[in-house]
Amino acid sequence: MGAVPVLIEVAETRNQPNINLCCKLVALLTKGEIAPIGLVGTLDEVADVINKIRDENLAPAIFVVNTFGARDVLRGLDALMGEVPVVYVRRELFAGESGLAESLGGDNPNVTDTSLILGKMKMRLTSMWPYGSRNCDEVADRLSRAVVEFLRTGDFRVIERLRAVDPHARLKSLRMPFELPRVALEIKGANNLIKK
Repeated sequence: MGAVPVLIEVAETRNQPNINLCCKLVALLTKGEIAPIGLVGTLDEVADVINKIRDENLAPAIFVVNTFGARDVLRGLDALMGEVPVVYVRRELFAGESGLAESLGGDNPNVTDTSLILGKMKMRLTSMWPYGSRNCDEVADRLSRAVVEFLRTGDFRVIERLRAVDPHARLKSLRMPFELPRVALEIKGANNLIKK
C-alpha cells in the first residue's frame, strides 16, 4: 500500500507568502516528484482527502500541520489522524497572541504555550518544528528533505535529525556593529582546545 503526505494549512495562512509553509512544502515535494500530496485547510477537507486516499488503496503516511491560524482545525484533527505520525510547524509567536490557547479551552488561562496544548492530543510519533517569517523558506526546504527521506525509509527519526538547526546559523546572520574578540576555551583534563 502506498503512502501519501497530508499537509494542513488554513486558507488565511496560505495567502501569506512569508508564513505559508505547507504551500512551499507542496511546491518542493512536487518538484521532487512526490505525488500524490494532500493539501487541506478544514476538517471537512481532511476527512475528504483521507477517504479519497483510502479509495485509491493508499494511506496517509504523515501529517504536516501549520498550527498558525488553525485553531478550529486542531480541535477535531486528533480523531482524524489516528496513529499516523505528525509534524507540527509552529510559528514562533506567543500562543496568547494567536488565540490558540483560548480556543482549545485551556483550564489555566496562564498556560498559553501551543506545545502544552498540543501535548493533550493522542500519543503518536510527533515532531514540533518552529519557524518564522524570516526562515519559512529554509524550514520548508529542510522539512521537504525530511519528508522525502521519511517516505523512502519509514524512519521517523530522520524528521528529528533534520529538524535540528545549525546552532550558529542565526548567529552567522546577525551583524554586530563591532568586531567581537575570539575566545579560546580550554577544557580541563583534555588536550583539546575549542575556539569560538
